[in-house]
Amino acid sequence: MSILKRPTLLEWISALLLFLMLREWLLPLQELTDTGVLWPFLTIAAGVLVMDTLVPYRWLTLPVKLLGLLFLLHSTLFDYPLFDTEWLKALYGQILRDIPLALHQDWASMSPVSRNAMFDLVLIVLMSMITYLVLEQRQGLWFVVLTEVYLAVLDTFLPYEGDGGIVRTLICGFLLLAVSHLTSMTRHAKLAGNRSWLMLRSLLAPIVVIGVSVGIAYTAPKMDASWPDPISYFTGKEQSGTVSAMKKVGYDNNDERLGGPFLQDDTLVFVGKTNEEAYWRGDAKDLYTGVGWEKGIREYESILDPENYEWKDQLFTGFETKKVEATLDFKGPQQFATVFYPGQLSKVSNYRPPNATVVYDKMNQQLEVRAGQIKLLPTSKEDNQPQMGPNTLLLKLNQYQVEAEVPIVSEKAVTEAGTQYPGEIRQHYLQLPTTLPPRVKELAQSITKDAKTPYEKVRAIENYLRSSGKYKYETKDVPVPKEGQDFVDHFLFDSYRGYCDHFSTAMAVMLRSIDIPTRWVKGFAPGERVGTDEQGNQIMEVRNRDAHSWVEVYFPKYGWVPFEATSTFMSPVRFKYDLQTAQPQVPLPLPDMENASTRDRGDGRLNELEEGDSTSGGGFSIPWQVNVGIVLLLVIAGCVAWRRRQEINVWWLRRQMKGERSTQYDVRYKLLMRMMESVYTRRREGETLREYVGRITIPGDKRQDLRYLTELYERVVYGCRSMEQKARTVAEQLMERLIRQLKP
Repeated sequence: MSILKRPTLLEWISALLLFLMLREWLLPLQELTDTGVLWPFLTIAAGVLVMDTLVPYRWLTLPVKLLGLLFLLHSTLFDYPLFDTEWLKALYGQILRDIPLALHQDWASMSPVSRNAMFDLVLIVLMSMITYLVLEQRQGLWFVVLTEVYLAVLDTFLPYEGDGGIVRTLICGFLLLAVSHLTSMTRHAKLAGNRSWLMLRSLLAPIVVIGVSVGIAYTAPKMDASWPDPISYFTGKEQSGTVSAMKKVGYDNNDERLGGPFLQDDTLVFVGKTNEEAYWRGDAKDLYTGVGWEKGIREYESILDPENYEWKDQLFTGFETKKVEATLDFKGPQQFATVFYPGQLSKVSNYRPPNATVVYDKMNQQLEVRAGQIKLLPTSKEDNQPQMGPNTLLLKLNQYQVEAEVPIVSEKAVTEAGTQYPGEIRQHYLQLPTTLPPRVKELAQSITKDAKTPYEKVRAIENYLRSSGKYKYETKDVPVPKEGQDFVDHFLFDSYRGYCDHFSTAMAVMLRSIDIPTRWVKGFAPGERVGTDEQGNQIMEVRNRDAHSWVEVYFPKYGWVPFEATSTFMSPVRFKYDLQTAQPQVPLPLPDMENASTRDRGDGRLNELEEGDSTSGGGFSIPWQVNVGIVLLLVIAGCVAWRRRQEINVWWLRRQMKGERSTQYDVRYKLLMRMMESVYTRRREGETLREYVGRITIPGDKRQDLRYLTELYERVVYGCRSMEQKARTVAEQLMERLIRQLKP
């Protein structure tokens, strides 16, 4: 029995075309999910194709595929040496623990190790089935149609540009069908003349037809779509209504309507070099409308020479600070007319393009960049000299350097700050819509009933949103409030799930409802540290997925202090816990959970974040009864398989015979003889086929049929003769009859 087979050139071409089609199924994962890299999945697809093309017996390739899966999991998820058993124990423990979660379809609570292992295993099984049906059974049309439908649905209903994938699938799919048909033809008929030239000529026609069709479709003029928004069509909503379609995460200036699901996006925005990790502040908004945030009354200052302008105490004052210097280099396709800075801005310099001017929003500490200067019309006859002002055109900087300072917030200072808020602060930062449901304020009062100072109330509401377990961080399964329903009320009492916009807005609104001034701030989280430069500064990569919103709370005499309400983010603002009292310090009040709903929407990930991201399986013990049960099941299954090995072998050979209907006669005859050896007795060394047929104990009619098939085999193999169609038909009938009569 030969383990390997010799694939023809056409079979290798078919495998390559199938791989290109499988690749189109995997490419959307990076854009529509939080998948980081695709090379492990592409490696699995290529490995399965190569093994199934080279080895005709799939049961032999299964152990190799499983070993390859383990190697991929080790190389992508574990830091242990390959031959260290610790990572295998960790993998086994994680999968065993996450199986109940998988049965309940709670994918978000599963560990990344288990999700990757299960997805890779399913991928191997699906790839093996597809290669069997498409490459061996020559049933490729259904897969081409299914791939086109898959890409069309993604392109229509999700933010994925599938035009290129649809065209590539059309080309590869029809070429695969043509090559598959030609392979079948060459198996049933001999080619007369130059084999290579005949095969090339047979493929030339479909290549020309496909090329011309695709070329005309690509270059021909196209009408605009008459059905611009199928989602609105199916949901019965107009395009101007509430849109529940997924959008991509990222920084956006329009926050008039918050909520709805979004897709993670790893697109690089900028690379920051800084001596201190901090949030990158972009803008703040003060007017809550019930569905989103807008800016109220604004006070602007025109800065024509930003490089020589200094900002002082615009955000806070009276705290100990640390000086921060940062350089932002926008590497990605996105640039903004807003300057992002850590902490409190002091200076902007070394910006490109150099003709920038700035319009400074003094109320919200936002810097909007303009493209140079323009002359302003005189406001009165007394103005003889023309005035200069910033251009009305926005300018997107691709590089700049900022100097700033981040606070080290004194807990003693903010605790003793009091409630003597300036009138302007009360006017702008306690605003709430009249339609806000009373239960929002009632919940805030219940949470803070044991808190005495505004700072303690802030911490109580922050802890409630972050740590109570009621609210789940979610980006995809995020319902949209009904028309007329308040955004915060819907999040707190109905949906219980959302992302940073939900958590930060809820905290800001609840604090305002109990007379603590707040505002909503947006920008970027610190990003991912990827290294250090020569001066020891941290190099941070900030991507679209790092777009973030948080809360700033006003404290009299000190100004605005940031707080973080989203459980999956850790605010980098430093606090100095310097409260000094005669009695032991009382911890900050935790939320009152006695009257809270028992409905738990938490996904359990907060504990994992607090305990650390360890994949070593430490702290998780597998019950010995489970291990013993698994071992017993494996032993029993092995014993049953060994006792019935003959039946299993015959069953497998029958499947092989059914799968080899289109192959040459000598291959099918060898499979038949292997079945005879499995059921009756093995051939002796040096024994001819005729001697073997005459020796085995079988009924006379079976022996006669087997002798006839043996003579045909000898004539084909040793006589180098081709079988006539009549003889082939008779031989097929005899084989089918013998196979049906064989019983272990």
